Amino acid sequence: MTDVSVRIATAADRDLLARAMLDNLNWNGPCFTMREVEQTRQFRHYYDNWPSDQDFGLVAESADSMAVAAVWLRYFTADDPGYGFVAATIPELSIWVDAEHRGQGVGGLLLHQVTEVARSRGVPAISLSVEEGNPAVRLYNRHGFQPHRTVHLAACS
Repeated sequence: MTDVSVRIATAADRDLLARAMLDNLNWNGPCFTMREVEQTRQFRHYYDNWPSDQDFGLVAESADSMAVAAVWLRYFTADDPGYGFVAATIPELSIWVDAEHRGQGVGGLLLHQVTEVARSRGVPAISLSVEEGNPAVRLYNRHGFQPHRTVHLAACS
């Protein structure tokens, strides 16, 4: 596994989470620009005003203090749901690993650590949204995530 240190995500990580959101949206090739992410409320609410009182996240950094991965739990409401919204009491997980660090255990490390924090806080469950065909599904399955319902998205092209 890549040698990383893990720290708590703070308000100073807003731009990192925005970049992570862009990369996650473009997992299958260029589709969205940062400008589109910033202008689209359904995307922006994953990182704007980070963190709220209940939100929690972690950032993995390389030896030179560069962020190489992030995971965060965000609470949404029925009036302003995320793509993986289940209930206001269940946070939605977002995770990003820089392309150069994928497949090296960093995502699994962060997923394990954020799940442990959630358990310690009495969180009843964690949701996430993932598009069909995304290879990250294997990671989620290894960490106990199971399909809850199907979300349909339109193609970008």
